[in-house]
Amino acid sequence: MINEREIVLNILVEQESKGLNRQSLIQDALSQVDYLTTQQKGFINRICQGTIERQIQIDYILNLFSKTKTPKMERIVRNTLRMSVYQIMFMDAVPDSAAVNEAVKLIGKKHMHGLKGFVNGVLRTVVRNKNEIKWPDKKANSGIDYLSVYYSMPAWICQKWIKAYGFDKTKEILSAFMNVRPTIIRIDERLTEAEQEELVNEIKAYNDGQVKVQKNNLLPYAYELSKTDNIRYLPGFEEGKWIVQDTSSMLVGEIAGIKPGNTVIDVCSAPGGKSLHAASKLKNTGEVLARDLTENKCALIRENVYRMNYENVSVEQFDASEHDDSLEDKADVLLCDLPCSGLGIIGRKSDIKYNVTPESLESVVKLQKKILNTVWNYVKEGGTMMYSTCTINSEENEKMVEWICENLPFERVSIIDDVPEDLRKVETLGEGYIQLMPGEYGTDGFFIAKLRRKNSGR
Repeated sequence: MINEREIVLNILVEQESKGLNRQSLIQDALSQVDYLTTQQKGFINRICQGTIERQIQIDYILNLFSKTKTPKMERIVRNTLRMSVYQIMFMDAVPDSAAVNEAVKLIGKKHMHGLKGFVNGVLRTVVRNKNEIKWPDKKANSGIDYLSVYYSMPAWICQKWIKAYGFDKTKEILSAFMNVRPTIIRIDERLTEAEQEELVNEIKAYNDGQVKVQKNNLLPYAYELSKTDNIRYLPGFEEGKWIVQDTSSMLVGEIAGIKPGNTVIDVCSAPGGKSLHAASKLKNTGEVLARDLTENKCALIRENVYRMNYENVSVEQFDASEHDDSLEDKADVLLCDLPCSGLGIIGRKSDIKYNVTPESLESVVKLQKKILNTVWNYVKEGGTMMYSTCTINSEENEKMVEWICENLPFERVSIIDDVPEDLRKVETLGEGYIQLMPGEYGTDGFFIAKLRRKNSGR
């Protein structure tokens, strides 16, 4: 008999011991038990995601009530307690007694019978005191400790954002990360309005109507899906009628001003959403060159190109930090969605916050500058460079735009007329960029800048 909690425990232990990507581990584990019901897989997914997302907060709770602190615990015990505290604190549908009893059974199943009493005692203490937990003082240490613990964010990131945005705005950002994010899809713009409507109705009807579909407020071809299982089974996926892509990423294609007949080069393309969006804007004309560093990433792009049947997209493995003489002055539009810290998508990939460091931020800025120095002259004179990241770190965003304009022959281009109506009040549009904050417009945290290459005679 399948024990869902044991699957969860195995994922958490492997993630902690090997530092592997959380989402990949969960997907791999669920693919091995694809015969489980949607509800069972949803249960596994939620506990895994939630336990990792709230790990700092959960460890704080455990350390309040356990004489043995979490760093000193056996890895299996530590993760059994973490996943059980998550159920006790955040899953009303799970009775506290079930969370405790199943944890004790798990410890026994892992042949750690001598620790069953310890696990039972700690969890029962959490149950008794869960409504009276004393969190760090909001006023102490500029609120850093409180935000770090309550929203499970490393303290140094809280400190950085409080300095940049203030306590209240930082709290809004962290709260947005905790909200459940829908899966955003972009329906292929080659479909007619009637075909798009038919596809949406098919998705709504799938699996006895369990999938919830809502039209996105910003873009007419963007839809928000919730209560999905394996998205590959949804109507239209295999036929290439849609692709998963956040609205913020779609805005790059909207703002770029891509016209039929253009040549578009995407130097860091995987998984290919922006490249394919560019291809749709070309309306079966022009060409898109999609590149990325590894063959695995290129294979993912090719899979999406093949599935969506685009004949004007070519895919090549190439290191963006290496110059390619053959591409000089070729691009009408150059897409530079460069490697970044990912701080804007922590709500979707919570393991990012545990892996990023101040040193890694410095390293990624250096890499971004190296790539920009390498690829800038792929843009024709008068052509467009779209610089974008999925982060909210000014060194990678606003300050990078300043660096580009000071060191490369580019100038900012107003994007006031390029963004959806709901975004036109953003003050920086005239300066050629927009910083989307997590949850503010229902998007991930994302930065987009539009820059024009100056003519040599100017």
